[in-house]
Amino acid sequence: MSSLLLLLLIEDEEDEILERRHNLRSLRDNSDPMNLPSGTFKHHFRLPKEACKLLIEDLMPKDDQATSLPFGVRFFCCLTFLAHGSYQKCVANNMYAALSQPSASRAIKYLVNLIVREKSSEVNFPTTNEEQLAIKTRFYTKFGLKGVIGAIDCTHVALICPQKNDPSRPCSLYMNRKGYYSVNVEAVCDENLRFLSVDATFPGSCHDSGIWTTSNVRAFMSDQRGSLLIGDQGYPLEPWLITPLAEPATPREEKFNKVHCKARNVIERGFGCVKSRFRCLAQHRTLHYSPETVTKIVNACFILHNIMRKRWPCDEVEFENYEVGEESIGSANATNSSLHREGERVRQQLINYLS
Repeated sequence: MSSLLLLLLIEDEEDEILERRHNLRSLRDNSDPMNLPSGTFKHHFRLPKEACKLLIEDLMPKDDQATSLPFGVRFFCCLTFLAHGSYQKCVANNMYAALSQPSASRAIKYLVNLIVREKSSEVNFPTTNEEQLAIKTRFYTKFGLKGVIGAIDCTHVALICPQKNDPSRPCSLYMNRKGYYSVNVEAVCDENLRFLSVDATFPGSCHDSGIWTTSNVRAFMSDQRGSLLIGDQGYPLEPWLITPLAEPATPREEKFNKVHCKARNVIERGFGCVKSRFRCLAQHRTLHYSPETVTKIVNACFILHNIMRKRWPCDEVEFENYEVGEESIGSANATNSSLHREGERVRQQLINYLS
C-alpha cells in the first residue's frame, strides 16, 4: 500500500471520527429531556421531572468531575443506565444523553458515587425512641402487630463473574444457590416501602441468616427493648427478630402467621418496587461491574427509591415480572438456645395480643 493511499485512509478515518463527534454534540445540544411530555419522560427515566430537577439542583453544586460535559447530560446518562440496565454503548447513543462509551462509563461511575456520597442519609435506621414509636404506630395501625419497626429480607443482584485470581474473595463466593453470580443484599423496610437499612457487601453464596449474624442492624437491635423486626423462616427466632410458626397448632397461631405474612410482605413489595423502577438490578440484566461498583450501584438505586417514597409516595411504577426477594430455603438454626427461648416468649406475647 502506497504512503499516499495510507495517508488518505487515515484522513478519511479522522473525518469519520470528527463527524461522529459533531453528531453526538448536535444531539446533546439540541435535545433537552425536560421538553418531553411528562408521561414519556417518566417512562424513559423512571422518575418524574420534579424529582430530576430537585436532584440536579442538589447535586450539581457538588460536581467536581474533571470534564467539559454538562452535568445534566451526565446525570441523564447515569439515570438511563439505572432505569434500563443497558450496555454503556447503548446508553451513550441515546439522543438525550449523547456521548462516547468511555465518557458514559466515567459518568455512570461518577454519578453513582456522587449520589451515594451526598444522599446516603436518605437510608437511615430509626435510632431514637420518637422515630421508632412513629413506625410502630403505623405498623400496628396497618397490620395489628405490636412493637414492629420493620421487615427484613435479602434479595440477589446479578453481576458478571468477578476476578478469579482474587485470594480474599474468589469468584466462587459469588455463585448463589440459583446458579448465577450475585451479591446478596440485606435490607430492612418500613410499612411505607421505605428502606431503613441496605447492606449490599455480601457475595451471593452467603445465606440470609449468615449475613444477619454479622449485621450492624442486629447489633443495634440486640440493645433495644420493645422494638422488633419480622422476617421469614430463613432467619433465626430471636427476641428482636420474630419469624412465623413452622407448624401452627391453634386458630390463633394460624391467624398470627397470616398477619405476620401480610406485614412481612412490605419487604417483598419494596424489592419489587426498586427493581421495577431501576431495571439494572433485575436478574436478567446482569451488572458488568466489579462487586465493589455493584454495591455502590445498588446503594444509589435504593437511595433514589427512598427519595421517591418520601416526597412522592403516591408515585407508583408499573410492577413487572422481575425477580425480587423470595422465601429463603430451609429454617435457620438458633445461634443461641436462650435467645431462641426468649424469642418464643416474645412471639407468644404477640400471638396472645391478637384479637
